[in-house]
Amino acid sequence: MTVMEKIFMLFIKLSKILSRKGLYPFLNAQFFEIQKDLKVLNIGVGGEISKLLNTYAAKNNFKVVSFDISEQRNPDILGDICSYDFNGEKFDIVVIAEVLEHLHSPHLAIQNIFSILKDEGKLILTVPFIFPIHERPFDYYRYTRYGLEFLLKDFKYVSIKERNSWAEAINTLSVRLIMDPKISSKIFAPLFIVLAFFNLPFVVLLSWLIKSDFITSGYLVSARK
Repeated sequence: MTVMEKIFMLFIKLSKILSRKGLYPFLNAQFFEIQKDLKVLNIGVGGEISKLLNTYAAKNNFKVVSFDISEQRNPDILGDICSYDFNGEKFDIVVIAEVLEHLHSPHLAIQNIFSILKDEGKLILTVPFIFPIHERPFDYYRYTRYGLEFLLKDFKYVSIKERNSWAEAINTLSVRLIMDPKISSKIFAPLFIVLAFFNLPFVVLLSWLIKSDFITSGYLVSARK
């Protein structure tokens, strides 16, 4: 890897610090609570979230079954969560983090997840709201709190929280420009990332002065069957 490539990768990591703020504290807390011998279905294989879940599985001695539509990711179960027949198999917990926006029929996916959860089983879900297009062309939806409440209406307990403040969400948008394949975007993106970090004190102050749930980068959800 060249020096320029290393610098570019550093800026990508810096962009993720801002764009995923609030995500990992939530997931760490949720994964920490998973008890020994529980059976967990992880929908969407690969990336930092799967690594984090597998780390907790090794520590807490619970089983993770990976599920993905892509054969290249080598999941334990290959299929489409919107239609896959689990043939009566049940899980204590289902994790679907930063995946629901990529599913063609999210209502069918949620119905299927509900059916494979054991009684009192738990769903751990995260989704974007005000967030740039990513993993195109398979980026189909964005979800409001109210859309999530509707999708999860069959669950008896649902907790939905904002990932970050409105000011943090606005500050996040520009840093994701580094993920745009266009050369012009990649040239100017590091400047926006530097400015976003420079703006952080002002962003924190604005978030404190103006309390609002009007805008957020995404939602953090837990639900019980």
